[in-house]
Amino acid sequence: MAQGEDEEGEEAEESEAGEAPVLPSGAELAAAYFRSWDNPTRHLPLLQDKALSAAWSAALASAPPGTFEGKTVLEVGCGVGLLSVMAAKAGAARVIAVDGSAGAADAARRVARANGLQDRITVVHGAIQDVDLPGVAPGGVDVILSNWMGPGLLGGGMLPGLAHAVETWLRPGGLVLPDTASLWAVGLEDREALQDAKKTWGSVAGVDMTAALAQVIQHPRLDAARRKAQLLTAPQQLAQWRTSELRTGAVVDPAIGAYARCPLRLVAEREDRMFGLMLYWDAAWTFGGALGPGDGKPAVRLSTGPTAPATHYKQLVINFPRSLLLAPGDVLAGELELRPGGTDPRDLEVALRLAQQGGGAAAGSGAVAPIVGTFRVPYDLA
Repeated sequence: MAQGEDEEGEEAEESEAGEAPVLPSGAELAAAYFRSWDNPTRHLPLLQDKALSAAWSAALASAPPGTFEGKTVLEVGCGVGLLSVMAAKAGAARVIAVDGSAGAADAARRVARANGLQDRITVVHGAIQDVDLPGVAPGGVDVILSNWMGPGLLGGGMLPGLAHAVETWLRPGGLVLPDTASLWAVGLEDREALQDAKKTWGSVAGVDMTAALAQVIQHPRLDAARRKAQLLTAPQQLAQWRTSELRTGAVVDPAIGAYARCPLRLVAEREDRMFGLMLYWDAAWTFGGALGPGDGKPAVRLSTGPTAPATHYKQLVINFPRSLLLAPGDVLAGELELRPGGTDPRDLEVALRLAQQGGGAAAGSGAVAPIVGTFRVPYDLA
């Protein structure tokens, strides 16, 4: 009898061990995300980003007359309130600053008060999809501001919230700033970073840690190009978003379950080994096309590219499972799909299929198997 009880107990343990883990709900994931921003020090990298601050300052200084004066402005994901204060100082009659982090919202109120703008800046705590704007009717906002961009542009998952704000609160013909954002890819030679990783994951306190290296390398990372010679291909623009045209039902294409599916065609410019892709983005403040070529006043642009001034965003590096030997003119063709994370939609998943075409350095070695993989980019990747 005792033996039977033991066997039943073992079966019960096996059954419990075989059960799928209970995943957190969407509400729990959202709450954890917003709590992660409660400490104001989390906002420091953004606040200390000189290139980003300079772009916003230049944009507001270049705004056509009447853009902000007497207008109602909404900041989506206000953090500690920097852009809201800038908009009020640019002449906005009223600024509504919205953030889902209680700590950030409290800090934004304090910042508004410290700058003597508490009568014109109203801070609302809550996700933009869940809140009403005090004293503002739907379609009653003239300008929306947001630092929505994240790792790989779409990491952080702010685009659906921004789309809701545009669809619900922006008046016809209103502005969203920045008003365009483009994602780019370039082929990368990455020997130095891999050598550094091997040193880091070599011997630690006399313990051989190299067995973990393969897993470390397969995870995307934020990094900056160490030298221009690392860039093996001409850059390719993958996709562009016009923020004033965002709609909640189309941010994620229902036909493919992704933000975008992008044809990829990279052409090698010199002979070397390609270890992976580098993704980066550009944003532009054109004020609905009011600034740009031909009118004497250029649009304000911010690039996170490898040859642009450094930003805290850096570039997103995705290493391949193996390197590819390229010669000048070799073509890497395929597609790259960008989709919300499977467990947490604020993460970004990058699904890649890339095949080497042409002879070049690979000639005579037979067919080269394509690079295929899906890479998860956590929203808090730093």
